[in-house]
Amino acid sequence: MLYKISYIDTVALGVEEPGGRILSFTLPAESRVPAEFREGDEVELTISSAHPAIIAMGHNTGYYEIKHVASGKVLRTFHKDDEWKVK
Repeated sequence: MLYKISYIDTVALGVEEPGGRILSFTLPAESRVPAEFREGDEVELTISSAHPAIIAMGHNTGYYEIKHVASGKVLRTFHKDDEWKVK
């Protein structure tokens, strides 16, 4: 499924679902959105979940990869930063 970049901020990236819902992803410390990413561009989201046992021990190592369709550049954000926002 393709999503569109809704907004780009210094600490977050907003991605719009086809139905119009906005998902906000927190950028990892010291990270920036790649220069190729522009508002309105299409992106793909890939979810890599951590094993439930690891999460239960308090170590959520899961992440989201946001791939810019036009350039192929990938931005990775972490579940531990956004798990309360995105299901």
